[in-house]
Amino acid sequence: MSNVYTPDTARHDLHLKWADKTKEAYLYTKNDNGSVACYLCPRKCVIGVGNVGFCKVRRNLDGILYAQSYGKATHVTIERIETEAIHNYMPGGKILSLGNFGCNLDCDYCQNWKYSQFQYTDPETIHEYTSKQVIDTAIQNKVKILSWTYNDPAVWFEFVIDTAREAKKVGLKNLFKSAFFLTPEAVSELLKVIDVFAISIKAMDEDYYTKFTKGWLPPVLANAKQVHKSGIHYEISNLVVTGLTNTNDNYDKMINFIKNELTVDTPIHFTRFHPDYKYMQYEKTPIEDVMAARNRARDAGLKYPYIGNAFESEGLNTYCPECKELLIQRYGLNTYLKPALGPKGECKKCGYKTTVKEIDPSDCQAELAL
Repeated sequence: MSNVYTPDTARHDLHLKWADKTKEAYLYTKNDNGSVACYLCPRKCVIGVGNVGFCKVRRNLDGILYAQSYGKATHVTIERIETEAIHNYMPGGKILSLGNFGCNLDCDYCQNWKYSQFQYTDPETIHEYTSKQVIDTAIQNKVKILSWTYNDPAVWFEFVIDTAREAKKVGLKNLFKSAFFLTPEAVSELLKVIDVFAISIKAMDEDYYTKFTKGWLPPVLANAKQVHKSGIHYEISNLVVTGLTNTNDNYDKMINFIKNELTVDTPIHFTRFHPDYKYMQYEKTPIEDVMAARNRARDAGLKYPYIGNAFESEGLNTYCPECKELLIQRYGLNTYLKPALGPKGECKKCGYKTTVKEIDPSDCQAELAL
């Protein structure tokens, strides 16, 4: 793959024929016939002049690939880091959640389909931001982490890279929550600027991926391994969909992948589904199903199994893997550090060093009585 435009080589000019904030894309090559080949995700779309790729937001204008969503957001919201299926990094920390439009997948049960599927996005929900405005908003609200999330920040790649790089200069962290359907080249660029990854693995079945997400599984698993090797903090989530992935076979394949290809220290979140988009025929996942998955992971030796999309459950809490002491309790949107949790993530009861990091008591509420 030669002459690929990277964050270091792509031009930073504007293309006013489309929109004031459209930017030349990263990770693509030009062909002699005017078409371009996008290398952002495994689809590697070949895009003719005037056309867009599968994601609907990367457009070929006069033989140059442009990221037409650059500097445009649909969501800018202050939340807690736990909403991103991250429990072992900066527990209770405030994040500035940022969402865009478009996606390189099309999941039948998408919870954010009004934004991920660009054709359904209301133009009135799209607002323009500069990287500086995003960073200033975080600083003014005493937020420590920019969280790139919602539709899937994979297709917001250029704005994420540029803003994350500038954010790091002023001490802000960056969280990237994604289905991780990306090329290794894209992941390599993200590893330079992202501090925390929330990786969504939809299921551990290739036929399922093709049918229900319109993507494929192997690149996602390879990318998870690439992040693991980097040493950067990451956690994995699996949406437990009623009638599709609420099976022991799916749970066991996920558990075995983590045990054999990653590490038993990897936090895994089994999250509840609610009916949406094209998948309305089933009810919200019973909490018993996600707890069964969580307990199965715990019994198999995974040290930090959780559930998600629940208000109250022991499956939301962090326990010492060694002595089972409660270290962090979660209730609703509140996070409570228990007396047994030390400042560096150690269990004061038995001395075990957990992987919980970046602990700041000021991010959490007063202790909740059991």
